[in-house]
Amino acid sequence: MSKKPTSRDLQALETEKKVTDMAMKLVREYGYDRVTISQICEACGVAKGTFYSYFTSKKDILIKLTSRFNKELSQLFIFDESLRAATLYRNMVTSYLNYVNKDGHAFTKSYIKAMIDEELAKENVSLELQKNFIDKVIRKGLRDGDFQLNMTCDDFFAIFSATLMGVLTRWCMSKEGEELLAMGQRALFPIINLMKKP
Repeated sequence: MSKKPTSRDLQALETEKKVTDMAMKLVREYGYDRVTISQICEACGVAKGTFYSYFTSKKDILIKLTSRFNKELSQLFIFDESLRAATLYRNMVTSYLNYVNKDGHAFTKSYIKAMIDEELAKENVSLELQKNFIDKVIRKGLRDGDFQLNMTCDDFFAIFSATLMGVLTRWCMSKEGEELLAMGQRALFPIINLMKKP
């Protein structure tokens, strides 16, 4: 039986959320590189010691934000058994691109750069949700006879993630008005054909 959280536990959770929310706001406004721990603490009205009781570094905030993004994305990735596997894949891609687009060009540019600089791929938090969903989609396509095992799920995901990161990087390098959804769908939709039967 789980223990009921104390008021101190709830206050700690609220403080952690406040720091994370403020960090996200500041990163959106100024970019990850330009935001310091001191700025985050000052904007939240907390001491640096308080910050370090929740996070060991600014990188931890990036990991926390990525975890939050994945939680929000998990609500958008709907696995409907009545849909064909290729449709589920395209729906997931569209949901992901729309989600990224809502955060805007400047934030995404800063976030992608921070992920690269902080080597976030080593933390296994950035695309795990997408990998799990795509694995389910491929297994469904194989079960339904729509796909054949032209490659392993891991190999397919390697191609997907490389293409996705290429799309996001290209978008970040483009002018702000360029359409992420159209660019992403053009590059990512055809990849599922690698699993289809000839």
